[in-house]
Amino acid sequence: MMLREIRKRKKLTLKALAAKAGGLSYPYLSQVERGEANISLNTLQRLATVLGVTVSELVREPKPKRARR
Repeated sequence: MMLREIRKRKKLTLKALAAKAGGLSYPYLSQVERGEANISLNTLQRLATVLGVTVSELVREPKPKRARR
């Protein structure tokens, strides 16, 4: 999931994103970012709207980082 990457690109803290998304709890969002909590489709849509992306952009897998030589 790209939630953390997109949130950081938009320069939002977890607390700010939680508040903009209708009062979600920021500890819950932290768990979602770490893959420790499930997220509903409704919540995914709310987050995508706040972040200005599509749900498919939000849920796609991040590209693996290349190792530096």
